[in-house]
Amino acid sequence: MAFGLLAALPRIVSGAEPCKLLTVEEIAQVLGNSVSPMPLGTTGCMWNGSPQGVSIALRDASAWARITMPGPGITKTDVGGIGDAASFSGMQNTWTLSVKQGNNVIVLTVNGAKNPDQQRSSEESLVRLALKRL
Repeated sequence: MAFGLLAALPRIVSGAEPCKLLTVEEIAQVLGNSVSPMPLGTTGCMWNGSPQGVSIALRDASAWARITMPGPGITKTDVGGIGDAASFSGMQNTWTLSVKQGNNVIVLTVNGAKNPDQQRSSEESLVRLALKRL
């Protein structure tokens, strides 16, 4: 559901390929399980795994205001030290880390984490790796 909503946001302006922002080896090291990539058009990628997987969406910086806008039932927390700005947001069991870097935004979600703290830690580790290739 959350990924579908992100598809309506403006596209990324760089030539970055989402499935090349992370390697299966990097994801396996962070999550502790193997994954396989599946492109989602030109602006997203999913790495399916069990019990955990990862999804990433790329947007241009104009999407940042909408991504970080408060909404009913959504908890948002600013995160320091990642990119130009970062926000961890979610509701119930769906949590996402969004990072603005220059003219680009990465929206990254780890699915199947044991708890929100593990999910947040994994998302922060993975997004730091992805930013190096953006």
